Amino acid sequence: MEFLMNKCRSTFETEWQKVLDFIEGYEGLPNKRRALIYTEKLRERLSHQIPEFLADEFLFHIVILFSYSSFLGEFLIKHIKLLEKLKTIYKKSFLPSDFLVPTIEGETEKQFMNRIRIYKNFQMARVVLRDILKLADFEELVRDVTLIHDSIIKATLNFAESVMEKRYGKPSSGYIVIDMGKAGGFELNYSSDIDLLYVYESRYGETTGGSYGKLQNHDYFVLLSNYITDLLSKKTEEGICMVVDLRLRPNGTLGPICNDIEALEQYYTAVARPWERFALLKARPSAGDVKRTGIEFLKLAKAFIFRKYVDLTLIEEVLRLKELIKSKVNKKGKKIDLKLGEGGIREIEFIVQAFQLIYGGKYPQIRSQNTLIALKRLLKWGFITEKEYSDLRSSYLFLRQAEHMLQITNFRQTQTFHPEGEEAEELARKMGFKDRESFLKKLNQIMKTVNAYFNKFFPTGDRKPLSVVTAEDLEKMGFREPLEVKRFIEVLLNLKTLSPEEVNTLDVMGDRFLELLFEAPSSKNTMKNLVSFFEKEEGRVFFFSILSEIHALKLLFYLLSTKEFFIKRFRETPEIVDLMFNPEYIEEPITIERLKKDFEEFKNLRFVKNLSEIRALLRLRLGRVKIEEFFKEITAVVDFLLEVIYTEVKPDFSLASVGKHGSREMNIGSDIDLLFFSSLPSKDNQKALEIIKKLESLGYEVDTRLRPFGEKGELVFTINYFEKYTETTARVWERLAFTRFRFLYGNLKGETEKIVEKFLFEKPLDFETLNEIFEMRKVLERELGKGQKDIKYSSGGVVDLEFISYIYQLFIKKRIGNTFEVLSLLGDTEKKFKKAIKLYRQIRWAETEKRIFGEYIFYSDRIKLLKKEIRKMYQEFSQWIKTRVSANT
Repeated sequence: MEFLMNKCRSTFETEWQKVLDFIEGYEGLPNKRRALIYTEKLRERLSHQIPEFLADEFLFHIVILFSYSSFLGEFLIKHIKLLEKLKTIYKKSFLPSDFLVPTIEGETEKQFMNRIRIYKNFQMARVVLRDILKLADFEELVRDVTLIHDSIIKATLNFAESVMEKRYGKPSSGYIVIDMGKAGGFELNYSSDIDLLYVYESRYGETTGGSYGKLQNHDYFVLLSNYITDLLSKKTEEGICMVVDLRLRPNGTLGPICNDIEALEQYYTAVARPWERFALLKARPSAGDVKRTGIEFLKLAKAFIFRKYVDLTLIEEVLRLKELIKSKVNKKGKKIDLKLGEGGIREIEFIVQAFQLIYGGKYPQIRSQNTLIALKRLLKWGFITEKEYSDLRSSYLFLRQAEHMLQITNFRQTQTFHPEGEEAEELARKMGFKDRESFLKKLNQIMKTVNAYFNKFFPTGDRKPLSVVTAEDLEKMGFREPLEVKRFIEVLLNLKTLSPEEVNTLDVMGDRFLELLFEAPSSKNTMKNLVSFFEKEEGRVFFFSILSEIHALKLLFYLLSTKEFFIKRFRETPEIVDLMFNPEYIEEPITIERLKKDFEEFKNLRFVKNLSEIRALLRLRLGRVKIEEFFKEITAVVDFLLEVIYTEVKPDFSLASVGKHGSREMNIGSDIDLLFFSSLPSKDNQKALEIIKKLESLGYEVDTRLRPFGEKGELVFTINYFEKYTETTARVWERLAFTRFRFLYGNLKGETEKIVEKFLFEKPLDFETLNEIFEMRKVLERELGKGQKDIKYSSGGVVDLEFISYIYQLFIKKRIGNTFEVLSLLGDTEKKFKKAIKLYRQIRWAETEKRIFGEYIFYSDRIKLLKKEIRKMYQEFSQWIKTRVSANT
């Protein structure tokens, strides 16, 4: 610094010496070296002359600005002509109407992008000057920063719409840009990502047309939203205008970039997670059709955010979010995090937002998107005391000011600094402290105060340890086998695989653990499988890492309550725990394309198979799919495995399937019925056996008995042989089976499907065949039904609905395969069978429960009545089809 000052003293003209005197003598400069460097650059840009407009205190104010911000120093030196304009506005308090980015006709995209970047940085120079010179309070500063960004977003929307409308015409729907986060509350940081939602009124309709033609509304608004994002976030010679964050939209990065009101309503009603209520609390339409589409959005958001009652369920979500943040902060080592650290800005925001979400439905007076306004309202309506208000408000202002001073040096979005670094020294001076130690002492006091309030408002509570719970306690809770549960607790707390610390952590879970155990579909399975889960390190690490995440714990206990399904897959591939609760995996449908991506990433077939099946069950449990869609996802896993195996083995025959795999109705534990076709006599039996063995090694049972002549026939048979067999030998039950035929891989698709179609439908369904089918159903019921406990073959079992499906396909001469789809078609055709779809879903749900839990859970008391209804439906269908077949013959 001394060398640089001496150099400047010897080279600067007389009129510039007063600036050097100021830098040397003024103690309010946080970084004198930076001030000196940019003063020298300013002198060079002004050709060593001080213009008249700079020949007063404004010059010293600019030097102060230089000492605070390298970014603004570079900007103002580059755009030197803006200094004179800056002088005319920096002492003025602006109205919202003063923030305007004018429209310029004929402006190119590049010119517009550079102009909004220059506008933003110029306006930020005004705001920062007002801040460091104490010309404005915090509320005005963050309001102005927000209004700067709002004006840019409005201008960007106008520019983008003008370009898009020339190409595609005007859309038949309103459109809005919604500010989220701090922008939504008019409290935006100096350097912050902009959280946005793009919303349009209706997907129905299209544009009026332009030089590129017409587009459906959704396609138009997707292009418009992407264009707005690019205009704001692409880098030009003037840098980036805003870093746009769109992850708060429905389904995050997996969801469409924009949504219509109807789609949002469906999402927030059925899918959205609790944390999204926090996010929407600050949502504010800022550009576009605010008066119509904006109001519709706010109505929808309000219904989702606020409950009519006092909603204490949010407390767990606050603690869960806090623990997630804590785990991220812990990775930053010794750095202080002003935002996410204990006692940081986020804890104050959590306190304010949680009060609003918990009580705001019943007490709308406390609602506000702005943190300080909401805090004031919480005081006014008695939710916090004067002392709590005063402490939280002053702490918030101090932390936000420190955050701003940290960010303005380089205008980077940062909230962390090392307490022993030079950055801490400069931050202390920017905050008005004489040294780093006094600043850090004050900061520590404030963050301790905030954290104490957070823990006061959201206590973890005292829980009764597991070790002192008695059998009588368990009986009162409603456990059917309290003594067995008590013995299990003792086993768990004495497991040698658990460390003393882990045993203690488990013990203090107390009531929470018992509540999770009680809520699990099968407590008995959960108790047994949890011991196995803890035997592997991956299970122990995972369990204790999610203790603060109540929703994750509930899902884990649900999986552990399955009889063998989860624990078997976990033992085979313990590493699945790291991915199975990944929201992106759970939200995305299980398709062959998705499975291929997973296989490319993990290079492990068994791992992909196990992970995907667990994902499928979680998607069913969380309501992401209906039961018939769950079956299709389970089938997709098998389809993928078969494709990989078939490609590896490289046989000369084609592959097809029947049964539940053929009709895409596979459940957990379903067999795979395979057929192997060749054009010429094949010697590839070994490759067929290899395919079967590979599937069996992955845990599937493969059945090949539906080939011609069953177990006595050739494993790989020719297509001619198959055709002759269907024409001369095949029986009626085989016609039923082949309604589920599905060609998989190979080059004989056309020939085999032609033979199957001929086999099924060349002969119309006559009365004799129909009676034989009905007799066949009676035989299955008599020989395999096993009374009321059997859900498949007994009276009113799954097979009743499958026989309806078989018969109806033969009658209408259309091979559909999938039972649900056949019953849907039947119900659409004959309204009195509309209920068949509901009955199918219920009986298959019950079957699924029995398969995965080993017992009926939800349907334990409903099976008898359900089967009675299905048998009645089967009998009504039997009479109906007999009448139709008789009429046709």
